Amino acid sequence: MNYDTTPRKMKIHNISSLTKFEGGIPAGYDLVVYERGQSAEDGLVLYGFDEAEIWGDDFKCPQYAFLLQGEE
Repeated sequence: MNYDTTPRKMKIHNISSLTKFEGGIPAGYDLVVYERGQSAEDGLVLYGFDEAEIWGDDFKCPQYAFLLQGEE
């Protein structure tokens, strides 16, 4: 079998301020937290905004984003 192993560019929407953000996680996207200055693609997937309080403390300077893999 032939599989396409070409890395796909992930669509990333950074969240400038989690405390000021209003709304939910867009359909088809993951909410991720990662170290500011690093790649969002290497971030930790959160299953809800409530987990931001739990996992955000594990980062010196956390950044949040919505990440879409594949086609929109």
